[in-house]
Amino acid sequence: MKKRPLIHKFSGILIALSLFAAGCGNASDSNTNGTSAASSTGGSAETTSLKNLTIALTGDPIGFDPQNSTDSVSNFINYQIYDRLVTFNDKLEIVPQLAESWETSEDGKTWTFQLRQGVTFQDGTPFNAEAVKTNFDRLIDPDKKLSQYATLGQFIESVTAKSESEVLFQLKEPQGAFLNNIAVTSGSIISPKSIQEDEDGIAKTPVGTGPFKLKSWSSGNELVLESNQDYWGGTPNVSGITFKTVTENAARVIMLESDEADIIDKVPGTDIERLSNDSDFSINTRSTNRVGYIGINTKHAPFDNVKVRNALNLAIDRETLVNKLYEGRVEVATSFISKNSFGYADVGAYDNDIEAAKKLLQEAGVKDGTPLRIILAANTVQDRPAAEFVQNSLQQLGFKAELQVLELASYLDALKNPDSYDLFVRGASSLTGDGDALLRDSFLSSSKSNYAFYNNPKVDELIVAGGQALDREERQTIYNEALQLIKTDAPWIPLYEDSVQVGYSSQVEGITFLPSLLWDLRGVKFK
Repeated sequence: MKKRPLIHKFSGILIALSLFAAGCGNASDSNTNGTSAASSTGGSAETTSLKNLTIALTGDPIGFDPQNSTDSVSNFINYQIYDRLVTFNDKLEIVPQLAESWETSEDGKTWTFQLRQGVTFQDGTPFNAEAVKTNFDRLIDPDKKLSQYATLGQFIESVTAKSESEVLFQLKEPQGAFLNNIAVTSGSIISPKSIQEDEDGIAKTPVGTGPFKLKSWSSGNELVLESNQDYWGGTPNVSGITFKTVTENAARVIMLESDEADIIDKVPGTDIERLSNDSDFSINTRSTNRVGYIGINTKHAPFDNVKVRNALNLAIDRETLVNKLYEGRVEVATSFISKNSFGYADVGAYDNDIEAAKKLLQEAGVKDGTPLRIILAANTVQDRPAAEFVQNSLQQLGFKAELQVLELASYLDALKNPDSYDLFVRGASSLTGDGDALLRDSFLSSSKSNYAFYNNPKVDELIVAGGQALDREERQTIYNEALQLIKTDAPWIPLYEDSVQVGYSSQVEGITFLPSLLWDLRGVKFK
């Protein structure tokens, strides 16, 4: 087989040299760097001498099957339990994890990975090429109906264990973002014993090779992970991690200030300055690759009319939304994917022109008082002000707009039923750092995650072509055209490029914050 030049072949020495520094910062647009996922996370300290870390989150996970979960909280938890063949550093660059090196064929359809040896799963099962094959054979089986089949599984023809430590992937077509796509939680490696003996139980009893393993879970209350004493990267520097579900903003802040929590997610804007000025706490503020948007159900009249969809976009004063409601902590979105993701093209924000919006509605025959249902997940607290702002704006435009706030599980169920909503509030975040997966999931007409039911054959063609091209410049040109067409069709109301504020005790360090909204806790510790 003719080989292309070796891609990212690392030795253990190079891995050690690539470790990013530990420590937490609170500068804008910065990441707090912990130890690399491929590195040692700690020494030989006994778990009993280490402290437990407590984190207050805004939502509860749905389940722990990484091949069949899509919500952000589940992805976050799974990131700590499982490893992948490759992973990301804090700059979203690909680095080794369970694979030490890899190479690809000239046509980009064959990938060969050399695996790390001496790794075991949390149930004692050895990690090897057969374990990788078992995982991906499951993922690529369309009859399994796994949610991550569309993201990754459908592009893989076969997986072959060449030896104990060598595995070969044969793709159906070349994929320019293949490494990125296997570096996210959908590429997590589950214990083959779990798959073979209790596949349905994976969502509640996860077994990976990661630094933490599930100890207990009380849904809606708390989830407890304990450290994996046999972790190949070194014993973690905390005895375990307790995740508490706390939806109220004020309650999370009180927990941080009273030492009930060491870290809290999504610090309210009203508390950022005060906590930043307190030496007992640190605030990590960083831009992300998440675009906050409102999707439009293009199956529902009158929103099947592009004039109406453009009218909705024209009705939103994004500058006021960003600068007044969010006090400048976010930016106006100028595309449907973030500027922090590959493939971004500045297609420009929609203008704010109420009179033009009313004219379009008149031309489309939309009458005052037309009902409009907006659904919002309760755990996306950062989107609530935007949802209410858009609701008010559309009421002023003449719609009878209703905002329904649903618990996450109910929200996800509602998205599967096109009759249950007209608009939905959501964030588009490319976990892979590449626009390929996001565009496929959100805008490809055949995607089950295309909750706007957007259908443009030309955009389908461009998205597929962009994913299969291997040259980055060619891919970018393709995505430029696709994003401009999407703007013309207006299936979304893109609002803002998100930023995230995480509050934590000044005694905590070693968290790796990724632009994709995930945190890597492999290097977390107390000072």
